[in-house]
This record gives sequence, structure tokens and C-alpha cells, in this order.
Amino acid sequence: MTGAGFEGVAGHRRVLRLLESQLQAGHLAHAYLFTGEPELGKTAVAHRFAAMLLPEVPLSRHPDYWEDDRLGNLKVQEIRLFSDDGPEFHSQSLQAFLNLKPSTGERRVAVISNIGRLPDVSQNLLLKTLEEPHPNRVIILTSPSLSPFVVIPTIVSRCQRVNFHPVADEEIAQLLVAEGVAADRADELARLSRGRPGWARRAATDPEVLDRHRLWVQRLEEVLGAPADVPLRLAAELDSYQLAWRSSDKEQEDPFLEALGSWQMEFRRRMLGDLHPATWARLLELSYDTLGYHEQNVSPRLNLECLLLECRRAS
Repeated sequence: MTGAGFEGVAGHRRVLRLLESQLQAGHLAHAYLFTGEPELGKTAVAHRFAAMLLPEVPLSRHPDYWEDDRLGNLKVQEIRLFSDDGPEFHSQSLQAFLNLKPSTGERRVAVISNIGRLPDVSQNLLLKTLEEPHPNRVIILTSPSLSPFVVIPTIVSRCQRVNFHPVADEEIAQLLVAEGVAADRADELARLSRGRPGWARRAATDPEVLDRHRLWVQRLEEVLGAPADVPLRLAAELDSYQLAWRSSDKEQEDPFLEALGSWQMEFRRRMLGDLHPATWARLLELSYDTLGYHEQNVSPRLNLECLLLECRRAS
């Protein structure tokens, strides 16, 4: 069992025990890198852990706490100690914050979610901070991937890596029910979540998410055995949705990832129910390659065309 600091967190028992034991023993790393696919709960655990490291007052008004969990890019002036313009979003840059001694608690803590938002120049500035750590400072980073296209390898090597894994459907369903979601809907959302509590909680507020899942499965079925123009049209359509999403406020899931997630579930369902599962196993493997290429900023349309043209050969 975990302590009250992590109460209500679904899954990740090994991770929570590790962090609690290090805190209790006073053997903290100067930097942590929480890794795992998006919406597993990495940032939520990072916030809980930060609150346990800084118990004096709530994080929202703690002078020894700095965080950036926005969706947009993190500009270099938000990291650099001195810059001509100064930080736009924070009152202090990260390096300026870490240079100061703790004012209220025993330490200063910084949380940056999705480190891949930082351009290479900002990541290299952060690397200097990691290579020359101040005492009584803790930096918590999160990343959906360890690809060198997402986070530079030297940052990975300077952090204690903490791996997050999918959470059991039953635990996610229990979390949703505790938050007021009807049991039947909670079960279906948990099944669709692929072990991601963050996705399930967000989807619970979206009345159309289940309909969209069924639509993407239907669109995939239309591709199977179809002429080549059918998957190409679907790739172009989804590419246009993804382009619109990129210029939006990004409150909903990336349509590329939403469609791909629905297709992966369908590949897995067919693989487990087919007497000859090799075709579906190959498509499932290709879908993960497609996800990797998406993380590496390969053209979404080209990426989808390659996957969907393979799908049309299945029946």
C-alpha cells in the first residue's frame, strides 16, 4: 500500500513505492525522468511527488516550486539564466529559480512535463543544469518516449529513469466510478483507454468519444480489401484533421493518435479471434512503427498512407 501522498492514483504501485522509499530514506535523485506513453499518469504522479517533497504549503503558492506542464513549446528564455527578453510565462527562468536557495522548505523542486516540447538549444541548456546539480534541488521531467528525436540521450543519462506502464482496466474503471461515471460507461472507457488513466478521465467528460471510436473502426473496415484510392483518401482526410488539431487549443486528443489507437484495438481483437492471426499481428506491429514515426515528426499523411495501404491487403 502507498501512503496518503499518492492516494487516489490508479496503478503504478512499483513506481509509487520507489518514490516513497527514497523520500523516507532521504536518498533522492537530483533529477528524475518519468517515461511512458502519453496519459499514463506521469505528470499527475510528478505533481503528487512534488507536493510530498514540499509539504509546507500547497504547490500553487509554494515559493520553492517551479513547473511547466503546458502543451506549447517551452522557449529558451524560460530556461536560460539570463536572456535579453526574460521569461514570458514564468516570473523566473528555470536556471534562475534553481540558483536561489530554498526559502520555505528544505529543497527547491521543478517539474517539466513532456520534455520533447523543448527545442534542442533548450534541452542543451537544461543538460548543463543536470550536469552541475545544486544540493537540495530536485528536477522531475516526463517524456512519452526515449527516442533521440524526442529527448537528447545525454539528458536521459543524467536522470534516474522511472518507467510507467499501462494500468489494469479494473483499476481505471474503479477510478472513474469513484469520480461519478456510470459503471457501464466506466468499463467501456477503461477498455478503450489501453491502460491510460489520464485518457480515461478526459474521455469521461467527452460524450462523443465512444462514437468516434466506433467511427474509426468502421473507417478501417472500409479500407480492408478496398481499391488503393480508399486508404489514400482516408489518409488525406485524417491528415487534414491532424493539421487543424495542431493549430487548435489541443483540448481533445490528437486525431492521428485517436484513430491509430482505435485501429490498434481492432487489430488486437481480430488477432486474438482469428484462426490465422499472423496478418493482424503484422498490422499491429506496423501500427507501432507508425506511432514511432509520428513521434519523429514524419509527414502524417505519408505515415498513414504506408499503414493503410498495408491494411487494404487484409480481409
